[in-house]
This record gives sequence, C-alpha cells and structure tokens, in this order.
Amino acid sequence: PAHGGAPANSKEMALSRVGHALYKKIFEPYTRKQWAKDPSELAASVTARIPVRNNFDNRYFSDRFQALPSGGYTSFFESLLAHPNITTVLDVDFFEVRALLQRNGRKVFYTGPIDAYFANRGLGALEYRSIRFVRELYRDHGYAQPVSVVNYPQDETECGFADCGFTRIVEYKHYYNQQSPHTVTFREYSSDVGDPYYPVPNERNVALYEKFKQLAAQEKDVYFVGRLANYKYFNMDQAIDNALAIFEQTVCDVRPGSSACEATRRGEHPSMWATKPAHIGAPGTRPDAAGAASGGAARAG
Repeated sequence: PAHGGAPANSKEMALSRVGHALYKKIFEPYTRKQWAKDPSELAASVTARIPVRNNFDNRYFSDRFQALPSGGYTSFFESLLAHPNITTVLDVDFFEVRALLQRNGRKVFYTGPIDAYFANRGLGALEYRSIRFVRELYRDHGYAQPVSVVNYPQDETECGFADCGFTRIVEYKHYYNQQSPHTVTFREYSSDVGDPYYPVPNERNVALYEKFKQLAAQEKDVYFVGRLANYKYFNMDQAIDNALAIFEQTVCDVRPGSSACEATRRGEHPSMWATKPAHIGAPGTRPDAAGAASGGAARAG
C-alpha cells in the first residue's frame, strides 16, 4: 500500500498480491457482485483468503489431504443425527421455545445469528449476504462445464450470457465423478435477501460483533457455535473443527462424570474418537450412497 503499512482493506490487500491489472479484471468486479460493496469497504481478510500461487497447482486449497463425505453432506448430517439420544424437530422458531429449552439449567448450543439472539438489547443488526440458487438441468449433455466450479467476475458485456448477475456456476457431478448422461448445475446469485450465509466483514460489523461477543460471554449455559454465532467465515473443515473444539471445552460442564471428560482432563482428544470406521471417499471415486450430488467441497464456502 502507498501508506507503507499493512493492507487496511480488501482493495489494498488484492493490489498488494496481484497488481492493478488482475485486480481490475477479477478481484474488483467479483467483490462487487459477491458483497455489493467496493473492495475498499471490506476488511483485508476477504481477499486475503483467496489463494495466489506461482505454480501450476489448479486446486483452490493447498491442503495435503482433501476429502468429502462418501455419500455427500446430506448423508453426513443424517448419520450425525441418527442417534437414540437425538431428537430432530423442524419448522420451530428457536425464540418461541427458548425459555423452555433453557429452563432447569439445560445447556444450549446456539448456531443461529448472534445478533438475532440479542435482538432485544437494541444494538442493531449485523449484515449478512445470502445466495439465490437457480437450478438448471441438462439432459444428454455429459458435463456442462470442464470443472466443478467456474467463477464469473465479468460484467454483462463480457461473460457470454444474457444475464451475468451470478457469481459462479457449480456442477456437483464433478466432485464424485458420477456417471450419467445428464447433469445439473446451480447458478449462485449473491443477495441481501434470504437466509444468512456470509458475514460481511467491515469496520462497522466487526465493532458491533465485539459487543455481541461480550454479551455472549455473560450468558450462562449457552454456547455459541458455528459461522453465524461467531460471525466468522468458516469453511466446512473449520466449522467441524469449531464444533469439536467446543465439545472438548464444554464436555466437563455438560457431562462431568463421563469418560470423555476424564480423557479431556488427561489431555486427550475424545472428539476424535470414532464409534465405527469412517468412510471417506477419495477424489474421483463414486460414492456408494445416493444423493452424493448434495455434497460440496470440504472447504467450499
């Protein structure tokens, strides 16, 4: 940056990493599509998370080990919930049953937006971005695109489509090398309307979150877990790691006499214990279970 210090925002971060030409071609237009803000209005962390390499490694992430649940994320979560001690209830507003859940010293693990939890404190609302998905079916087409995800930073005059308001097209069939003459793609349109997906990291939101974080620390028997409750852009592996870390931090509060608690006190990691061998599909293999197309990259946003 011209001021000689560390990049203060996403624009300065991108320019420091790729220069003016690539910034104008890729980072600036894509950031405007995704966040509806100029890069200079966002924290440096937004463009810092995008890998920049000086080699021919075309993977998005550079982790040595990368994997997906063998049956897709739908099957993954179904397996997590398939336990006699777990009851899943849908179409219930947490805030309508909040008092019931928190009575008699019950522990609550809250994964919703942290500003919604403290809405009655009058601090205001945090910003989020949502996604509108448009499904497109291609029959007898093989693959619709050469890779699983193609991003479109271009504007309406350059992208090759009549409508180029979307940020990317995802073809999940690639992830598991599924064999079918047909394929399905999803166009993703970033939006301010809809379920919250992405925290918007700018100066105002970061400062407001810190106030909510202080309130959260004062809540008794309530644990704030995940992307929305932490107002942080977790990838899937980071979200799972966050949940496991919270488990190890709280297991002695929730189940003080359990073997897991004793293991934690000995410095072990009971969150990594497995009740049965994990089946993780290697890239390029076909999953055994149906519904694999619901899966996403293990660290996809």
